[in-house]
Amino acid sequence: MAEERKISLRLGRIVREKYPRRRRATGEVRTIRRIVARIMKIDQEKVKIDPLLNEIIWSRGNNPPRRLRISVEYDEEEGLATVKPLFE
Repeated sequence: MAEERKISLRLGRIVREKYPRRRRATGEVRTIRRIVARIMKIDQEKVKIDPLLNEIIWSRGNNPPRRLRISVEYDEEEGLATVKPLFE
């Protein structure tokens, strides 16, 4: 059975303070993985970022979007959480 959650992330301040300019997109991916792992109570290695979400993050180079709406689907059998962009 799969569980789904919709989450709004405000990452601008976190990423700008923690990562230098050239590593902000990479830092945002790591931050998303860390936050989702904490919310779903799983390891960070078991969080999979959807390629479309990755393209959205990297679309402006190293200047990622400050806010993201994501959908997290957790598959209990495999123990994996898949993070996808949420379009409403």
